[in-house]
Amino acid sequence: MSQDHDRIVSLQLTAQMSFLQIATHCVETAAKAFGLGKEESLKLSLATEEIFSYLGSHVCRGGILDIRCINRLSYVRVEFRFSVSTLNMGALNIAASVDCENEDDMAEMGLAIASRTINRLNIVAERQNCICLAIENDKHYPPAPKTYVVPIDVTGALMVETPDTEGVKQYVTRVAQGSPDPIRPIFFNYPGQVADMVAAGNCQVVTAVDAKGELAGGVLFRFLTTRIVEMFGPHVFQQDREGEIAGLLLDACIARTVRSKAIGLVSLTGMPSSVQSQFELLGLMNHYRHDGKTIAGQAFYRLLHEDPGCLVFTDTSLKDYLQREYSRLFLAREIREVRDQGEMKAGASIFATEVHREGSVAILRPLWPGVDYDANVKKHLLFLEEEVINSIFFNLDLGVSWHASLMAVLLANHFRPVLIIPFAGQADLLIFQYDRTEP
Repeated sequence: MSQDHDRIVSLQLTAQMSFLQIATHCVETAAKAFGLGKEESLKLSLATEEIFSYLGSHVCRGGILDIRCINRLSYVRVEFRFSVSTLNMGALNIAASVDCENEDDMAEMGLAIASRTINRLNIVAERQNCICLAIENDKHYPPAPKTYVVPIDVTGALMVETPDTEGVKQYVTRVAQGSPDPIRPIFFNYPGQVADMVAAGNCQVVTAVDAKGELAGGVLFRFLTTRIVEMFGPHVFQQDREGEIAGLLLDACIARTVRSKAIGLVSLTGMPSSVQSQFELLGLMNHYRHDGKTIAGQAFYRLLHEDPGCLVFTDTSLKDYLQREYSRLFLAREIREVRDQGEMKAGASIFATEVHREGSVAILRPLWPGVDYDANVKKHLLFLEEEVINSIFFNLDLGVSWHASLMAVLLANHFRPVLIIPFAGQADLLIFQYDRTEP
């Protein structure tokens, strides 16, 4: 296909400083061609410069480095692939501190700059010691207009439809102009962004309309993994027909996912009370507003097919918790306990930190193991406190054995487990929330 979001620019070169300008020029030019503005493109180019310099000087000097720029419509992704036997890039942590008087620290300053320049960072260990380091920057979009919402009058029978681009933007605009909701994802403030997300295949939207085309409600859903679908809504725009509209949209969402490999449907941002009885309550997440008030968000789950079970890993400290939750949710899991048996550990751990300043929310997840978990958690908490981020979550993949080593560390630093999202990672995701009430 020749659609914009299928475009990829690839570059293979040797990781040495003489090729630095080629790499940065390639990334900046591709980002602009993919629709990023001048500022966002420069940020990607700057991050590429710092990452390339560090890789060429300290990690894979003289080795083959593959760089791919990928157009995802609402954002641009840049991947760096290289082969190493060990990796020590702790400066990629957003909370990394650099001592300007320490020569070793100065060499990592570029990585620290890069981690603060881009929107998202990911590191994956692939086969044969191949590492994929990916950075992403979002496209800038104008917010939804804050105009007065004229009350609608939906009449007669309703039908569901897959809206075109203008229909998607109309739906998102109606959601954004509704009552303020600190739990609602930030992308609902930007109709153009959601339209590009749909066009890129990152999510789907279904709306309910009457015979005149009047918009009665909508629902947005996306695959978190091949086995779990996340749903936002249903959003209802005529409250006296809430049960009818929400039920119609939920049925349409299920009909479009039930033929896939998805095992379940999850909602992390709440839903109308009229359809909650069709789901299991996963748990509650508290969202702290800028004024200090707390909003409790309910998370729900519904099986679409029989639960196949899977293997999950845990530390001793949370084995009982997992057993209780899996029993309550009727999920078949083999829980395997991970113990430290004196094996060697080395290097600095790396955490991904996704910060949503508009909602005062940060989501952390481990990218790379190390020997400094406790110190790294403390650094991130201090950094987020200085950034005045009120709601802090930490996601662990229960299908990755080394993630279990972080459980006791998180508990010791005043995080508490709040819910499990089935099949949202290699296995289930365990969500921790920082408890601001503890001393």
